[in-house]
Amino acid sequence: MSASSQASDGTITFNGELTASTCDVIVDGQGADATIQLPIVSTADLKAASKVAGRTGFNMALNNCSGTLKTASAFFEAGATVDTVTGRLKNTVTAPNGGATNVSLQLLDGDNSNVIQAGNQNQITNNSFVDVASGSGTLSYAVQYYAENATTPGLVSSNVVYSIMYK
Repeated sequence: MSASSQASDGTITFNGELTASTCDVIVDGQGADATIQLPIVSTADLKAASKVAGRTGFNMALNNCSGTLKTASAFFEAGATVDTVTGRLKNTVTAPNGGATNVSLQLLDGDNSNVIQAGNQNQITNNSFVDVASGSGTLSYAVQYYAENATTPGLVSSNVVYSIMYK
């Protein structure tokens, strides 16, 4: 039986900050919680994997930002409605209940059209941040249908939890 040995190779330091300062969020004029209505699109537009359609923009108005906050962005959280591999939002309406099949919803950064993978930490560096030093700012995003394969007709619904992150 061989003996093992250990030696210290280094130290990892983790830094962060908590703030009592925040901004009030209003999504498309509806409050912190909102419903975004996508257009009705044909399954012919989503007849093969990776096809997208129905891009719909929405804004998050940040108001009453207090303290020393400089920039802000939304972080779309992982959850039961999020595909952990792709970061796309799962259709929560099942086929027996009239739901479309082989379709998900894809989030996009409204400023640069980058795909947002909900739950993925790359949002911290890839999402656009807006200046809130003046006390307010507007974040622009979009959502679109995404074909996982040839889609079938039906209803599509999903949701995602978000947090505002500050730099």
